[in-house]
Amino acid sequence: MEEPELPEDEIKEKLEADYYSSVSEWAKDHFGCFKTFINRGLRYGRIDVLGVRDVGGDLSGEIESIAVEVKRGRTPFAVACGQTLGYRVYTNRVYLADVRAKGFNPDEIHIASNLGIGLIQIQDGSCLERLSSPLYAPITKLNLALMESIRLGKCCFCGSFFDIGDEEKVKNNHSRLTRENLTRAVTDEKGMMFWHREGSYRKNQFDEKRSKSDTVYDRRFICNECVQLFFSASHGDD
Repeated sequence: MEEPELPEDEIKEKLEADYYSSVSEWAKDHFGCFKTFINRGLRYGRIDVLGVRDVGGDLSGEIESIAVEVKRGRTPFAVACGQTLGYRVYTNRVYLADVRAKGFNPDEIHIASNLGIGLIQIQDGSCLERLSSPLYAPITKLNLALMESIRLGKCCFCGSFFDIGDEEKVKNNHSRLTRENLTRAVTDEKGMMFWHREGSYRKNQFDEKRSKSDTVYDRRFICNECVQLFFSASHGDD
C-alpha cells in the first residue's frame, strides 16, 4: 500500500495539533455538535477532537458523542485506524481525520469499513467526510465519565444532558449544581447533585481501593429545569 503524499514543506511546518481547531470547527458545523473540545479524555487516553450533538428529537434528551483522531498524513494507516477504533469504548462514533492530497485509496477505505471507523480527509485547510462511522454503544461508565469531564451530566428525572459546570472554572466541574441542597437549588435556579449511598457502599465491597473506605462515590444529577418544575412552590399555584 502506498504512503499518502504530502508536500515536504507542509510536513515540516505542520504538527497534528495545528489541525485540531479547524477539525473542531468543521465537526461543529458538519455534525451539528452543540459542544466541541480539543484534547479531552480520561486516564486511558485522550481524544484529539471530541464533539457532542443532540439526536433524540422532540421526545428524548439522547445525545451522541463523536471522537476524531487527527493525523498529518505520515502515520501508517493501520496504526492510525487501530488508535481511532479504541475510542469506541468512550464514544458513539469514531473518525480518523488524515491529511490527504488525493484522498483515501480503495484498500484504505476497505480497511476502515471492515474495522468500523469513519474517514475524514483534510485537504488545504478544509475537511471532507469520506466514510461515515457506524453507531456504537460505548462502555456506560466510561462514556458518562467522559461527559462529566466536559461538564455534562444526565438528569435522573428527564434523562436529558445538561451543563453541570462552567468551562472557565477549571477546578470545579460542578459549579452549576448544589450539593444535596434542594432549597438552594430552587432559589439559585441551579441543578442539584446528590449521592446514592446504598449503591456506592455495595460497589465498594468489590473494589480493593475503596473496600476500607466509607466514602460515597456514586453521584447523580437533577437538571435545573426539573428542579424548578417539580420542586418550586411557584409551579404549585398554576
